[in-house]
Amino acid sequence: MPNESELSGLTFPDAYVKGTLFLHRGDLEGARRSFETAREEVRGSKDPRVVTAVLGNLGNVYAALNEKEKARSLYREVLEHQRKDPDARIAGRTLVNLGNLSRELGEAERSRAYYLEAESLLQSVRDDFSLGSLYANMGLLEMDGRRPGEAVLFLKRAIELHKKTGNEEGLAAAWGQIGRAYRQLGKDQQAETCFNYAYTHFGQVGNPEGEAEALRGLADIYEARNEPELALRCLTRIREIFTRFSLRLPDVDSDREERLQREIRPGGK
Repeated sequence: MPNESELSGLTFPDAYVKGTLFLHRGDLEGARRSFETAREEVRGSKDPRVVTAVLGNLGNVYAALNEKEKARSLYREVLEHQRKDPDARIAGRTLVNLGNLSRELGEAERSRAYYLEAESLLQSVRDDFSLGSLYANMGLLEMDGRRPGEAVLFLKRAIELHKKTGNEEGLAAAWGQIGRAYRQLGKDQQAETCFNYAYTHFGQVGNPEGEAEALRGLADIYEARNEPELALRCLTRIREIFTRFSLRLPDVDSDREERLQREIRPGGK
């Protein structure tokens, strides 16, 4: 979908503006209602950029609500508009979204086809920001297929582009993903480095869930090395993060923390 700078100068209905505000606040139902209203209001618009922005954002909302078939229908509608007024960036980003939906639905070959078509379009306009996200998702597709070596290659490309474009959130996620790929390859030393990078970057962008996931990866490594003290430090840090953000600590983390405490101090001594 176009970003905000690419949409400057265009006129949108009030419902669209409200929808973007709801989306930024994480109110998916509010965003859905507003974007549905905007969709009706822009029917027949002479500017396809306005129509595709509305349809694309509505598709993103339905994807976030896990209503994948509705999201897929909207993304395909965006591509229909693109046949009339082609824009390689919009088409490429939409194909990435379709690839993601197909991957999540277990349609690996369809996902790969969407990704490859998206890659060609995004490379043609040098959209490095979107290419970074594309390669990260191609890495996840390889992970799904239990091909961690191929996943590492895609994720390294994603990391390079995320660094180039300053996509800190994407960079943090990619470090965590490549850490998991290295673990599947049995390369725990490289995985440890990647999880540490992920933890640092997630902390910088203020994403507690991401920090916790990176720490879980580190705890897995330390337990595999029979270093329960280090693993416990990771679980203690997770508890501190969730407390700081006033979030409920997941039972799996609490149970693991208690188990490690018993292993280190049998009988509570």
